[in-house]
Amino acid sequence: MRAFPTFSLLASAVLLFGAADVPPIPFEEETERPAVAETGRLLELKDPAADNRGNTPPGALASLVARPGVVYDWAPSPDRSRITGGADLIDAFLSTDETLLVVLEKVGGKEGPNATRVICCNLRNGKIVRGFTIPERKLAGAAPVPGSTLFVAPQAAQEAFEQPDRLVSVDLRSGRLREESQPFERPVRSFAVTAGSTYVTLEGGDSVLAIPHEAFTETPKQMKTLVPEPRVAASPDGSLLIVYGKGRCEIYSTGTEPPELLSSRELPPDFNPEWALLPGNSADLLILAENSGQALLFSGEISRPLTDKFAGTGCVRTADRLLFLAQDPKEAIGVYHLPTEVVPSITVSPGELRPFSRGRNFRLFVLTTSGEPELLLIDSHANIAWLTVKPRRWQKELLFAAPK
Repeated sequence: MRAFPTFSLLASAVLLFGAADVPPIPFEEETERPAVAETGRLLELKDPAADNRGNTPPGALASLVARPGVVYDWAPSPDRSRITGGADLIDAFLSTDETLLVVLEKVGGKEGPNATRVICCNLRNGKIVRGFTIPERKLAGAAPVPGSTLFVAPQAAQEAFEQPDRLVSVDLRSGRLREESQPFERPVRSFAVTAGSTYVTLEGGDSVLAIPHEAFTETPKQMKTLVPEPRVAASPDGSLLIVYGKGRCEIYSTGTEPPELLSSRELPPDFNPEWALLPGNSADLLILAENSGQALLFSGEISRPLTDKFAGTGCVRTADRLLFLAQDPKEAIGVYHLPTEVVPSITVSPGELRPFSRGRNFRLFVLTTSGEPELLLIDSHANIAWLTVKPRRWQKELLFAAPK
């Protein structure tokens, strides 16, 4: 019987407090964090007998990053935006000691949000020796930092994870992000990595940003250039920086601070290159190419056409001055003798490439330590193959076959 009066008093108290216009207690609605859809597959299976460092020198990068006692099962993320299918690859690079091939792929599909998966292939024993995912980061390229286990990558902005456009450095040994640069106002247009610094250009910008690796998190230094909407590339040893764009190209020495301008030249007025390659560590020869397919060889003051069917990737074997350019149509690879011969001496027919290249040529790397010219070819399905150049033919050996 006494419960009812107590309830009445409580009700009166509530009415009195309500009349005093007391502000309501705020209610914070819990928001669910966006999730990255699982695309592709990377399984790490324990196997005490697995020797991921087999046939690999102890100090080699492939040996340093290899994870012992495990085997990996990798199925690349599918690229559903392409009618012909393929893998959702971002980029790939060959280590400077040529023992490790690193492949980056997008996780989460076209609509996002995205993460990035990193696959490390030991070229000395043909095994995947490390694989990891960088969560909530949408990387847009990658290049190794010479003499270290690090690589540098542009990060694309993702509003879902409050991630801006910036550069990040990743440690292959730990499988984790190491450092982040200051945020950028715009997406990265191009970048080039040397032993001491990374050079960056941004979409809509007309300057080059220099980020020393020892001050990676600090405000970038700015380099002025006369090249409109510039892009950057570096020589194989990182001693030269190429700044190029529509109508102009500049060559800098990175041995000084700031980099010293060595030469500047005008390009054909309608030529707007978006890809560059220095065959060696001097500025004597330079290859520039447009997305339209036109590729030119610059030697001194002379420019010569190479192909109008360039397909976005190429490499040079300096020892015997062989230039390899992927070409459309039908995914051929043109071989050129530098510097005078600019007509392909060998072209691989599409029929010869089809057994191991079901898709477009994605990346092409040359091995400088082999006796005969050898290349690594990654196609758009993530198949990885050795190519050995023979007179008028190729020998091919499959290193990794992507699941169909």
